[in-house]
Parts: sequence; C-alpha cells; structure tokens
Amino acid sequence: MVKIMMAAALALAVAAILSGCGDAVVATVNGQNITKSELDRAIKFNWGSKAGNPGSAQYKSFEQQMTDILVVQKIINAEAQKRGITVTDAEINSAYSQEQQAAGGADKLKSKMSDAGVSQDQLNDMLRDDLYFQKLFAAVTKSVPQVTDAEAQAYYNQHKTDGTFNEPEKRHVRHILVADQATAQKIKAQLAAGADFTALAKQYSTDTSTKDKGGDLGDVPSQNSGFDPAFEQAMDKLGPGQISDPVHTQYGWHIIQVLSVSPPGVQPFDQIKDDLKRSLLLEQQRSVFDKWLSDTRASYKISYSAGYEPAATQKVGAEQSSGSSTQP
Repeated sequence: MVKIMMAAALALAVAAILSGCGDAVVATVNGQNITKSELDRAIKFNWGSKAGNPGSAQYKSFEQQMTDILVVQKIINAEAQKRGITVTDAEINSAYSQEQQAAGGADKLKSKMSDAGVSQDQLNDMLRDDLYFQKLFAAVTKSVPQVTDAEAQAYYNQHKTDGTFNEPEKRHVRHILVADQATAQKIKAQLAAGADFTALAKQYSTDTSTKDKGGDLGDVPSQNSGFDPAFEQAMDKLGPGQISDPVHTQYGWHIIQVLSVSPPGVQPFDQIKDDLKRSLLLEQQRSVFDKWLSDTRASYKISYSAGYEPAATQKVGAEQSSGSSTQP
C-alpha cells in the first residue's frame, strides 16, 4: 500500500511538472499568472541573442523589461475585452504573413520560433495580443485630432535650424554581386565596353533582393550607410556615373556604380510634410494612451516576484501601480 501511495504521489508530481504547474510565477495581474517559461519564450522570440545569456546581468535587465511588458499586455487584453474588441482568425493569419515577411520568409520564421521554443499556437497568441493592443490604442486615441498643415509648418519652422531636419550627403547606388573575382572582372570589362548595367545585374547578380531592379540600392547616406565598410569606402570614392573596380566584402565581389550624389542640407518642408504630420500625430496619440494606461493600471492588483519587478522600483514582491512602475 505504501509503495502504491508513493507511486501515485510520484505520478501526480510528474503530471504537475508536465502540465506546467511547477512553472515559476514571475508576476500576477488580478490573479492571472505570468510564468517564467512564458517570460523566457517572449525574450528569446523578441530579442534572441541580444538579451545575453540567462543568469547574466544583461539578461536580468531584459527579464525586468519583458515582465512589465507582459503585465501591461494582460491589462490591455482585459480592457480590450471589456470594450467588446475582438480579433478574428483572418486577422491573425494576416499578421502571421506579415511576421513571416519581417523574418525573411517562412523558413526563417520557423527557425526563429524553434530557437525560442515557441509553438504555432503560442505565436498565434502573441499575434492576437499585438492586435488587441493595436485596436485598443486606436480606440483610446480616436479623439486625438489630425495634425494640420499649419501645425506641421510651425513645428518645422521652430526646428529647422537645430539639425532636426538635416539630411546628410547621399549617393544613389547600384551594384552587381558575384561569388568570385574573375566573374567581377569580366563584368567590369563588359561595362567598360558599353554593356548595360541593369541587364548584367539581372544576368549575374546573386543579390536576389536587388537583381531584378538592376542592382538598385536607392539613395543611401555616404557615411554610416549600414553597408560593409569596404563597400562604403569604395562607394564614397565614386562620382556620378563612375563604376568601381571589383570590391571584396563578406558577401562576395561587387561592382558598384554611383548614379548621382545629393549634397547635405535641410529637407524641404513639402518633401517631409506628410511624414512629419504622421510623426506629430503619433506623438500626441502616445501621450494620450500613456495617460490612459497609467490611470487604468492603478485599478489593477499587480505583484512581481523578487527580482522581476521593474528596475525603476526594485520593490521586492511589492504590488505595483501606475504611479510606481515603469511603462514598457
């Protein structure tokens, strides 16, 4: 009988572990738990190796940030449901397609999910959370008026001399990328003989993102372009219409052409008006939403396990409210 009872107890313990009952709780929101495994999945999926190694000071900082983000998401989900906001399967499917595109394709997204230990159902839950946030944000900020041309012009006039709208020198660049120097030299010779750059890019380039556009990379800053340093240095030596000798980078061998060079200066208002209006509107909407969230959060009973509370408070196990916690 004793052996049977011990075996039964062991079976129950194993079942509890397998069902997640043994998962540590890092925070609660009105009695709803946020678990350590949920936290780790969110960190790995959103930040990957940037979060550092578990147990490190860097990872602990990410734990604190993400714990509070998950706390806020619990509040957002509850408030969205109170307002009758719903998310359809079709919307989740659309968001999933966008997630695939952002990850660089279906295979890369699957790899990202695998690395983070995120299942398809768990990813769908994350996407649903994002959609709840987007819809609630729109509902809370719907009364914020649109920014007028006059308001945008006033902001532009106030800041046009402080560097806010400065634009660096830019180069309109295109390239042909190949695997070896010999092929690059052959392409360079063909260009020197009058061959069409666009046609050669479509024929030879291994850069699948630009080859069908004739290798066009668009207008890029001459400095801090984000390109490989060797590529940027070669690009910066070229004037309008000039073509480089083969340039070697970590990606292969490039033939680079600069089509035009735009000098630095202040961006004209008409060129940035629409983007500026959107930016100013979003700033106002964020201010309204943050105030709403702070007020709403105060009505929720929130507690953090020791070490997971927002860094700004460091109140071990204390209940947090909008007046004492860090927003994500």
